[in-house]
This record gives sequence, structure tokens and C-alpha cells, in this order.
Amino acid sequence: MSKVGGALPSWYWPAGIPRRVPVAQQPLGRMLRQRFATAKDRLAITHRGVEISYGQLLERCLALAGGMQSANLSGTIAIAEPDPAEAMMLCVAAWFAGRCVFLADPKARGEQLEAQLAQAKATALIAPAPAGVTRLVARSELTGNFAESGTARRATEPAVLIRGSRGLVAHSHFSLSAMAAAMAAFIPHLREIPFVCTEPALGSWEMLTGIILALLYGMPIRFDELQTLGRSDEHEIEKFGYVIIPRDRADSMLVDNRVPSVMRQANYVFVSTGFFAWRWRQRVETVLHRLVFPVWGLPESGPLVAAHPTWLPTHGHGFPLVNVSLIPIDPGSGKVSIVPWEMLEQAEVGVETLSAMVGYVEPSHNVGIKAGTAVRTRQVASMDHVGVVVLRESLSAGQETLSAN
Repeated sequence: MSKVGGALPSWYWPAGIPRRVPVAQQPLGRMLRQRFATAKDRLAITHRGVEISYGQLLERCLALAGGMQSANLSGTIAIAEPDPAEAMMLCVAAWFAGRCVFLADPKARGEQLEAQLAQAKATALIAPAPAGVTRLVARSELTGNFAESGTARRATEPAVLIRGSRGLVAHSHFSLSAMAAAMAAFIPHLREIPFVCTEPALGSWEMLTGIILALLYGMPIRFDELQTLGRSDEHEIEKFGYVIIPRDRADSMLVDNRVPSVMRQANYVFVSTGFFAWRWRQRVETVLHRLVFPVWGLPESGPLVAAHPTWLPTHGHGFPLVNVSLIPIDPGSGKVSIVPWEMLEQAEVGVETLSAMVGYVEPSHNVGIKAGTAVRTRQVASMDHVGVVVLRESLSAGQETLSAN
């Protein structure tokens, strides 16, 4: 595991970017209501040719939140809305109302959906009827007056459940805010440009990070599925903004050799991926005719490592984000290494981050997920003398992993 010898590191860090930033200790619902009110005349959402201002978004979410309160929807509310813009509004409304949300698979039906609801311990499901399940609440039924008294009181309360590698992961209002803060502080330009949401399902750290970042800074969100975009749409797409696409989306583009217009017109294209070969990245950039920013994160922790606009190393992911510390762990013993990264050939990555999950919904799944104060990822990596993080292939084919390529 150790290197032979070891030079003193000459760590790189982007100029003007802090290593640590504070994260607001407030429930998301409270912060978003305040932001929507101050940004009421700004564009909030564009979707299928419809534009919604922040003022209109505030009105809709307050009405939906009031409906959830009037219907006495308590506990965890599942949302299986196939329209991502509608799903986002329902999710925000639930946070307004102080409810935890489970973002279910919008394509699931019948027994499959029932199993997801049982796993999440959801008390109600909001989805287009008929969904073929019990506990169904139609969106049209959500009417009522919003009451401040029914909102979340603490930022540490669970806000959302998403699918992780071991089971459903619970994130708090604070950890979700921390995801957005990590990206916004690492690349400040993201605070000033729209987020283009390309996925129909919102239950991933990638989509939640982009959406929450945009909403907290009063920036527009454009909802577009990549496969619906083509040359005929180029005149409609803003020449700025950023996307975060999963690895399989990038792989599909390589296979199809077809690139949606937004991929070429966005300021930043982040590809969420674990281990990758440099030739793969080269092929993606050749097809897109542009540089791409690899970013690594987990459902359990949100974004962790990304390239920076001032330095896009070709052989690795980049650097730990703001508020993120990577702790070397001996994969054999599962204990924190006393040898620092710069003296190691490679080690398992342990993570200390403000965006760490509250925990798995199933308590038994939380056993053994930490080494000291660091969350284990089962992802092997190395860090060179300037701090560039290079992810390696997983520990072994038979071992459990929290990392997904």
C-alpha cells in the first residue's frame, strides 16, 4: 500500500476558493420560501415551452403544502410523478409542509411500487391515477391553506429518501443544503447560471444537488430529457447553464454517436462516474467536441470529487470538493491509515463531509459503514503529489461497494 520514499506534496487548490464554507442550519422549506419571495420576478422553471416565475412557483408550492397539511399526510410521503417539473414542485411543497419525501421510481407499477413504498415506510403516495397501489393521493386533491406551524423545526430532520447501494438512504435538510454548498463554493459560476435537469427521475444526488443549488440562488431550472433534444431545438436552448449526466448517459452517446444540443451549448458538462479509463474520457470529449468535468459522488454522501475549470487533469477526477475530506483507509483492516495519501500507492476512500447521509432507513444496514468518523466507500483511489484524486477499480468483484460507475 505504501510508496517507496515520498516527496513533500505540492498541493494544488483553486485560487480564491475556500476549503470550508458554512452551511445554513435551517430547514429547506423555510430557506426556499424566503428565496422564492425575494426572487419572485425571476424565471424559475422552463418546461415544455411553459415558463414559471419564482412568485408563481411559491404560490403553487404553498397551495400544495397546504393540501398536504389539510389531508393530514404525515410521516414519509412518496412521490411517483413522471413529470420531473411536477415532481420537483411536489417535493418542494412537502418540504414547505415539513414532510419527508421518498422519490420513488416513476416507472414502477403495482407490486414493484408497493414494495418500494413498504421499504420507505411511506404513509401516502402522490402519483397520477391509476397507479395500482393503495395509499394513493391524487394531486388534484391537495388543496388547503398553508400553516407555518406545521413545518419542519430542525435542519437535522430527514427531508428525502433516495436509493443507495445498501438500501434507502435518508438525507436531512442540512445534508441536502451541504450538497449544493459544496458545488457552489467549488465552482462559484454555478450560482449564476441555470441548471438543466436532463433526467425524468429526481431521486439521485446529482439531480437533487443541481435543483437545490439553483433554487437557493434563485436561478432558472430547465427540464429537458436528453433524448428529446435535437438540432431543431438549438434556437430554444440557452447558451449557458450546466448539466450533470450519469455515466450511462455518456455511454449511450458514445454508442449512438448522437449528441443533444444542450451538451454542446452548456457552460459545463459534468459526467457523474466512478472509475474510468482516460481513453473513455477522451472518446466522450471527442464525441461532444468539448471538455467534460468528471464528478464522483455517492447517494450516501452527495458530490465528493470534481475537476475545476482552472485545471482539468486528464488522468483523474480532480480534487475533493469544498467541505469534503478524503481519509485513507486500509482496505484489509478497515481502519484509518496512519500513513498520509501522498505516501500511499492507493487506499480505500473514507469520507468526512457535511453532506453525509443521516443513515440507511433499515437500521441493520448502518452496521460497519464507518471507520472512525469517516464513512467507508469501498472505493479505492490514489492521490498524487498535487492532490489530484484518481479512482481505481473496485476492491474486488465479490466485495460490497458503495461506489457505482
